[in-house]
Amino acid sequence: MTGCVDKSRHGGFRVVAIVGFAASLLVSASALAQAVAPVFTTDTTFGVVSSTYTNTVAGTTIIGNLCFTTGPAVAPVVIGTVGPCPGGAATDQVNATATLTGQPCTTIAGPLEGVIIGANPPGFFPPGCYTSVGALNITANGIVTLNGGGVYVFRSTGGAITTGANSQIVLAGGACADQVYWTAVGATTLGGASTFVGSILDAAGVTLGLASQLNGRALAFGGTVTTNGANTITVPSAAACAFLPVTPANAIPKPTPTLSQWALVMLAALLAVAGFAAMRGRTK
Repeated sequence: MTGCVDKSRHGGFRVVAIVGFAASLLVSASALAQAVAPVFTTDTTFGVVSSTYTNTVAGTTIIGNLCFTTGPAVAPVVIGTVGPCPGGAATDQVNATATLTGQPCTTIAGPLEGVIIGANPPGFFPPGCYTSVGALNITANGIVTLNGGGVYVFRSTGGAITTGANSQIVLAGGACADQVYWTAVGATTLGGASTFVGSILDAAGVTLGLASQLNGRALAFGGTVTTNGANTITVPSAAACAFLPVTPANAIPKPTPTLSQWALVMLAALLAVAGFAAMRGRTK
């Protein structure tokens, strides 16, 4: 019949449109790249890998293996092996760095303690890959929190990694030091009495300020690693990361839902609206 409108068909089109819009929200959320961890074959057990290792003041402790081509004037305390780097150390670092620099990342800028990711508080990072064209820095007394189990990658494509005195990186919600990675084109410098977490892959060199602590690895084959006394470098354990529970000691209050969570809420709401519209169309 001319002029007759098939309301059921229009209802169906409405449902398709609504579901399509909801699906696009989910695609946008899932398109956020997840960080990919590099694979270490040789460097896993090393706290320091360097062409030149410099330590002029007593008091440094390395809990893990130490290797170098040119050694220090003052030997640190090493709970592990000390000697020339194994043949695969350079290749291991090159391949791992390529993995870190070859994956898609979220672009960030400014001091890390002030960066806001989604609905998280400033300085709180969920697992993921983050890149900066400038330096990756934490200012003096700044606190950065890595919140949640998963892989974290931080890279600078045009600067260095620099932390101020007394700055901290805190692990929360199941985050694990063995799953945190840093790389930069410039040298890495950790401020005095600072606490840093993760494996640093930086052929330009790594310097630890007086009394700074590294829960990770300083991998600078082709460059220099410098310790300045009262430093502790602890190689993190992969086994400890396997089933790290979220306990009151390492948990923080849950932030406002992230984009993917909001997308799921929106999808549920829109599907409910779509169902109501379809039923209403059939009854008319």
